[in-house]
Amino acid sequence: MQEIIDKIDLSLYNCDYIDIRLEEISKTYLLVKNGELEQGNQVPAVGAFIRVKQNNKWFYASTTELDNLEKSILELIKSAGVTEAFKTGTANQEEMQRRDILNPDLIVFKTIKEKLNLILPLKEVFKKERTIIVSSITYLDTIIRRWFKNSTGKSYYYDNDIAGISAYYVIKEDEDRFNTSFSKTGHYESDFSTIKNELIDDIEEAKLFVKAKTIVAGKYPIILSEEAAGIFAHESFGHKSEADFMIGDDTMKKEWEIGKKVGSSILSIVDEGDIPGTSGYMPFDDEGNEKKKTYLIKNGLLTGRLHSNHTAELLEEEPTGNARAMNFYFEPIVRMTNTYIEPGNVSFEELCSTIKDGYYIKKTSHGSGMSTFTLAINRAWHIKDGKIAEPVKVNVITGTVFQALNDIDGLSDKCLILSFVGGGCGKMEQWPLPVGFGGPKVRVREMMVS
Repeated sequence: MQEIIDKIDLSLYNCDYIDIRLEEISKTYLLVKNGELEQGNQVPAVGAFIRVKQNNKWFYASTTELDNLEKSILELIKSAGVTEAFKTGTANQEEMQRRDILNPDLIVFKTIKEKLNLILPLKEVFKKERTIIVSSITYLDTIIRRWFKNSTGKSYYYDNDIAGISAYYVIKEDEDRFNTSFSKTGHYESDFSTIKNELIDDIEEAKLFVKAKTIVAGKYPIILSEEAAGIFAHESFGHKSEADFMIGDDTMKKEWEIGKKVGSSILSIVDEGDIPGTSGYMPFDDEGNEKKKTYLIKNGLLTGRLHSNHTAELLEEEPTGNARAMNFYFEPIVRMTNTYIEPGNVSFEELCSTIKDGYYIKKTSHGSGMSTFTLAINRAWHIKDGKIAEPVKVNVITGTVFQALNDIDGLSDKCLILSFVGGGCGKMEQWPLPVGFGGPKVRVREMMVS
């Protein structure tokens, strides 16, 4: 692949602009259900996505025929209305910009057998638990190699491998049931060395919730775990920051005007792609822009949004390196990378200490939201007189985004970036756009809990 892209001089083609993205992608999916291997496949894919800009119009093509790449380029240029495919004379290029990032030690699970050996011990854990009546274990990994080159001379290469294991299970005691899940992601074999013991610990905690009491609905102070806070930030605010949502929507532009106070003065939310070891790792976007740290909210004020070249031009702002394509079959669109809340300066114990009657939201099932949000809760604990007390059953927490952002009154001093195989909501059966999210534990003055 490197030889293919090195041979191509895109500056010679007679169009206003051209870029090409080459990708090698391999995905493995394994499903063990109630102790039996139900599904297993490993799918490799190699291809290219070509973009041509001519007379302020874009033309796209996707191909898996890399031996005939020049033919695909010429056909696309012809479709753009260019009669002479090549420039005459010497092409003017910017100085060659190139950055190669190679992580040779990523994911050592090369064969299906190695991957099965990783999850089979988890099957034995479920088999020994008599109270578990349903179980499934999913393994998914994605290995990505990406090359990019454009007609101005910019070129890069990077890779990112990630594996994830998700276990879903149901515990039954008498007539009471508790549905829950466990997940683990990583890039190295060592990341999974303790996964069996982690699952055992997770099951022991889950047992506490089978007969837990359901809370009385109402408004309470709450503390969101890193996971819950990350999903809240991702679903309720992160998507609003993707600038393509604002194009042609004057109401949205006014509601999310740069400089507007949108949250508590202690709140800062960041999108940052160049963080190795995260599922949202993307040092360059799919338009060749280097991905840098972008403050979306800083000290409660709206300070930025996420852009492609196109949205940045329309809104007269700078590109942020957030043009992302699902794979080489698709054109780039604006999407998050790793979106997280920056930490504060107090401990978890100090966050709890001021709460007389509230809840710690540890684990969520899923979330959604735009102007309003809903988080479905899987595990929560009662906070009583400043201390973590008994486990409780909470169905959902809901609210309006602006109110919740402004009601944040405490942030823990430790920050955790969470990786999910399958995108933001951790859906293991698909991986549309891998993202990471998280941050510190977050205390909110008041939320509707039911």
